[in-house]
Amino acid sequence: MLTQLENEVIRCIKCGACQSVCPIYKELKTEASVARGKLNLIKAAMKGDVELTDSFVERMSWCLLCKACIENCPSGVKVDALIVGARRELAEQKGLPFLKKMVFRMALKNPRVFNIGLSMGSVLQKLLFRPAPKGEGMLPRLPMGLDKRRMLSPIARNSFRSRHPEIIKVSGAKGTAAFFTGCMINYIYPQVGDAVVKLLTRNKFNVIIPAGQHCCGTPAYTSGDVDTAVELSKAVVDTFAGLKVDAVVTACGSCGLALTKDYAEILKDLSKYQEKALDLSTKIYDITKFLSNIGFGQEGAVEELPKKVTYHESCHLTRGLGIKGEPRQLIRTVPGVQLVEMKNPGRCCGCAGSFSLSHYDLTMKINKYKVSDIVSTNAAILVTGCPACMMQIKDGLVQEGRKIQVMHTAELLALS
Repeated sequence: MLTQLENEVIRCIKCGACQSVCPIYKELKTEASVARGKLNLIKAAMKGDVELTDSFVERMSWCLLCKACIENCPSGVKVDALIVGARRELAEQKGLPFLKKMVFRMALKNPRVFNIGLSMGSVLQKLLFRPAPKGEGMLPRLPMGLDKRRMLSPIARNSFRSRHPEIIKVSGAKGTAAFFTGCMINYIYPQVGDAVVKLLTRNKFNVIIPAGQHCCGTPAYTSGDVDTAVELSKAVVDTFAGLKVDAVVTACGSCGLALTKDYAEILKDLSKYQEKALDLSTKIYDITKFLSNIGFGQEGAVEELPKKVTYHESCHLTRGLGIKGEPRQLIRTVPGVQLVEMKNPGRCCGCAGSFSLSHYDLTMKINKYKVSDIVSTNAAILVTGCPACMMQIKDGLVQEGRKIQVMHTAELLALS
């Protein structure tokens, strides 16, 4: 498998431009923690000069897949594809960690098991977690594979999809949009999904929320479990490709990136599915992109929000999908809102899904720069387009004792 990456890895000219932008390198200051060093290790593994040891596995885990190095690379090396390829080789040769294998193979591959597990979790979570200070989320009572300092948002008692019919029609509809909810919005932040539906229906779009939709597959794919990612990708394509809609709307940068770009690679060995995935990708829109395209405004706003707001650019939404100006333009339409920019709004918050769980100390060192930047704006509200970033940034703010509200862009737009 690694030999298939050779044409890409040799493009690295070892200039070291990645050092200046890599969040992990800035903390660890080791060659193996930066893109150039990891690519050298991959190249050595191709030649058989290094073995795929536990140390090699650890170094391949030192990547947030934030794409900052790609954006800064003069040769345009697809570092994320190389890291995912290496993780796939490691998963095939050494197997996945036990917890990931359980989650990916037993839960994500079986939507019914996953749904039942999350439903039970919403009831039992008070036994396993304790309230965080001042009610800002919850903390593990026992390690359970989590750092006991890791603040998590609780699982919603009623998931988003259980709260809405599969088809929502409006009078005088301009068109129809399907909504890919993703896991975090469905199970943890249903209020974000409520806001998306409100925005779509108020703008005269019927909304289809397929009840059978499931995970986009990103967690499995980025961990090297390509078999699970293929099955999940196929299921998403089967669910959405045949719908007669004007758009498929997402509200998560990672989900949007998967449906728009990653599926072409994940499904490359299944030509019919790849073709359907490519066709589907032309209809995928982040909610902010979709609203901008239809000329969204706040002319009918009934309330003002006299607050200072700052905006965090999630890595996959900004560097992955190129959506940067649209959220800001929309935020400025909210009456009373003052948008105050951070010094570095595109700096990664350090989440990267399971990375924040397995490398908690490191992820919080990275997160502290984001928190400091947010605090310096004196904003009352932090807005972003990524549910995972919401949880990560909230954790950092709570750890620092900062009372700054964190919300999704859609929630802010729906407020007035």
